[in-house]
Amino acid sequence: MCTYLKHDQKEYDIILQNIKENYLSQSCMPKLLLGTGLSIVYKLPGMASLFKQLSDDFIKCTDTTIVSMWESKKDDINKKGLEEGLSTIVSREQPLVDQIRKFTASFILKEENSLFNDIYNKDTGFRKLLSYLKETCSVNERILDIMTPNYDRIIETVCDCLNINVITGFEGENTCHFNQRLLKRPESLYNIRDNFFVRLFKPHGSLNWISMDQQTILTNDNMRLLDHSDDIEIITPGGSKYKDGMINAAFRCMREDFNEVLDSTKNYSLFIFGYGFNDAHFDTVLFDYFKSHNTLIVSKDIKESIIDMSIKNSKMVLFYEKGGESYIIYKCQKFKIDHNLWDINEFASVLIG
Repeated sequence: MCTYLKHDQKEYDIILQNIKENYLSQSCMPKLLLGTGLSIVYKLPGMASLFKQLSDDFIKCTDTTIVSMWESKKDDINKKGLEEGLSTIVSREQPLVDQIRKFTASFILKEENSLFNDIYNKDTGFRKLLSYLKETCSVNERILDIMTPNYDRIIETVCDCLNINVITGFEGENTCHFNQRLLKRPESLYNIRDNFFVRLFKPHGSLNWISMDQQTILTNDNMRLLDHSDDIEIITPGGSKYKDGMINAAFRCMREDFNEVLDSTKNYSLFIFGYGFNDAHFDTVLFDYFKSHNTLIVSKDIKESIIDMSIKNSKMVLFYEKGGESYIIYKCQKFKIDHNLWDINEFASVLIG
């Protein structure tokens, strides 16, 4: 049973106000998980564009063994998409994984560089959300925790625009080195009480991480990154993600430390935007927290399993689109609505103003 709820109905306003108070407020400050939906907002390539670019790159590849591995996966990718199509990768195909990583890093880095001014200046719903949370947080809770499997630097760039300090776990100037203590105990280095910070966890790596002398370093020198694009540290789609995330110390610390943050006894909510729930090593942990914490999910496309979960869990709120219609699941009840609140821009406009 699905009820149609129009924006001028009193019940609609009550629901939205309750969501704002219980999922986006000082008393229940959210922890954010941001997926590829955020990259799409800023026009960075999605999986379909990446697949096309990879196909073009492999045509030019001179290593016949790697090309043969790629060709053996293309039918599955065409049928299931890049993520699932690469899920059957085995250890002997590691050279293919390495080549995909190199092609992907170079492609996304160039696209991001070309869009930098738009990312910095664009007045998006995400920018409004960050600004709102900065002004909303209490004097005793001055850190907003964000986890993203995205490689791009959208979050860091928007934070720069808003004059928000970002804790990345790296310290230094031109060449920054990873220091796990900065993630675990940021108050040991930063003046937390007088400033607002975003603590950013990137367990799949980042376009500005480079492997150098058997360690991961961070640099925002784009010329240096382009020159060393083969050495950029990211985890690509496919079945090797969990193993790759365990081998690299920075990847592993990012994942484990965010899980530790979620284990905190403090009262908080979860805000999830544009995340596809395709990472079992994250999802299993998240599903446990859905049972005990208010969770707000905003996503155009969502798996049926997550919809079913929301119908059964009164702590979950879900905004999504299906068949050209917009829906909300709130307190285990499904409503069709006349706002596209799965769109972060419209979501921020309606809920934040």
